[in-house]
Amino acid sequence: MALMTDPLAANLFVIGIMFIGFAGYVLYRFIMKKQNTEVDSGFGIFLIGTGLYAAFYGLIYSVLWPAPMGGSYSILFGDPLALLGIVSVLTGVIVLKKASLAFGGIFAFFAGIYAVVSGYGGYVLGMTKSPIALLLMYLGAGIGGIFVAPMVSTKNKTVVTVTAILVVIAFVGAALIALYTGYSAVGEHLAAFKNAAG
Repeated sequence: MALMTDPLAANLFVIGIMFIGFAGYVLYRFIMKKQNTEVDSGFGIFLIGTGLYAAFYGLIYSVLWPAPMGGSYSILFGDPLALLGIVSVLTGVIVLKKASLAFGGIFAFFAGIYAVVSGYGGYVLGMTKSPIALLLMYLGAGIGGIFVAPMVSTKNKTVVTVTAILVVIAFVGAALIALYTGYSAVGEHLAAFKNAAG
């Protein structure tokens, strides 16, 4: 009997790490007002590495998942994951090249709107075992992405600080839900594969 692999638990774990990294960098650079070449370089490499992972799996879900799982799940999980990967790689390159983060902020803004719409749609349709966790995770990711745009594109210190605090709260919330959901799914996946294998 052929087994279908389900890397969604690992994907959620990586997404959680990504959002903790995003939140940490925003805290460091936009709230604590610190900047260091080594930190920027490390963060840029971190974003590119995790972003390539997310984009890779997002494309796999979007292209290959419709056959066994149904197209709606591919849209719910694959498309936002691919967009997250693109935003992450784009921002990593911008940080490494010391270019303006405003360009990444534009993409993050629209990807954030997409995440909110996807999370709300998945919640209304009850597409997961825990629709409220899905909604909150997608809202955290989406709202954080939306607020990145004003955070990186204005020189008003109050706006930067307030939006940075909102971004950190939103991203930490999304990260905690992703990590908890990912860890919780590991046991279920192992049991399902053990039972299927006999």
